Amino acid sequence: MKKINYKELNFDIFDKTYDEIIKLSDDQILDFLGDIQDFENKNKGYDFETLILRFLHHKNNKIRLFVTKYIENSSDFSLVRKLRKIIADEKDSNIKLQAIKILGKWIEILSSKNNRKNETNRLMKFGLEFISNSISKSDQNNMLMSISHLSNEEIDKLIIDKFNSKNLDDNITAIISMGNNGNIKWIPLIEDLLENDNHEIRSKSCISLSLIGNEEHLDQIKDLLEDEELDTQKAAVEAIFNIGGPYSKDILEKLRFSPEPEIIELSKNKIAELNKFEELESDPNETNKDDSEKEYNDDICLQYDNETVMEGYSNNLLPKGLLVTISYLDEKKDQKYIRCNIAGIFIRQ
Repeated sequence: MKKINYKELNFDIFDKTYDEIIKLSDDQILDFLGDIQDFENKNKGYDFETLILRFLHHKNNKIRLFVTKYIENSSDFSLVRKLRKIIADEKDSNIKLQAIKILGKWIEILSSKNNRKNETNRLMKFGLEFISNSISKSDQNNMLMSISHLSNEEIDKLIIDKFNSKNLDDNITAIISMGNNGNIKWIPLIEDLLENDNHEIRSKSCISLSLIGNEEHLDQIKDLLEDEELDTQKAAVEAIFNIGGPYSKDILEKLRFSPEPEIIELSKNKIAELNKFEELESDPNETNKDDSEKEYNDDICLQYDNETVMEGYSNNLLPKGLLVTISYLDEKKDQKYIRCNIAGIFIRQ
């Protein structure tokens, strides 16, 4: 096969390219997918999502895993249907786990949108049914962590059951889920675990507390900087950063005297991130720009229910006679924004 010029690779030749690539060995296909993903990441304006997704059901586990991971960075939430199918049907545990984690990230985003309750309710129902029907405790726990961003009595009951379990994995699942859930009612339970004999529980509790709590909990977290386990000390640094604020920054700055080189480096990186946030907040132009772009992207990408298929859209940016799937249509004053999943492009008319 002749070398492909990625700059010339576009939707019009995706089918032809796929027919050529599918004939290659599995390793060669993986190399190709990795190459076009790297090219896409390094060059703005290129989107090979439609082509890469063609390999989602390949017989090779590594290829399916690659494509599943690729979905994580997609802004097309209509792909949630593909994720649900992977979760329901995939036999490979690593691929299923990846799909469940991605679903959790998308649920977290959708749960913050008041006008997305129908979508989140459907995803919550799917997750709860999956937990009820799955025979794998690991899959059950991973799904609970993914849907725990949502508030629901049944989810709360599952969290409590895991919390009271004598199984360590169940306990950790409950702690992480409490942090994801964000309800302050979990704080007393989490606080009691900061001195638990198990360092994993101390570490996860520390992070979860930082996601729910505020500056008044910094001193409790700060104590874990003296923990005997380095991983717990690292978790404390992350938790202090999560809470943020002047006191957090002061604690992190003092860690330059830590006897642990990894703690010194980690705290240094976290201070740099805090400084960057402060710079953005102090520049109203940058802040407004970021907010504007975020609103634009959210408005366009979060709708995935409408799968109306149109033939030959009347815009010269689309090839004539092309079949496209419209996943979002939004009227904004005198302009119309359309999200097409053909190549991840946006069209404004």
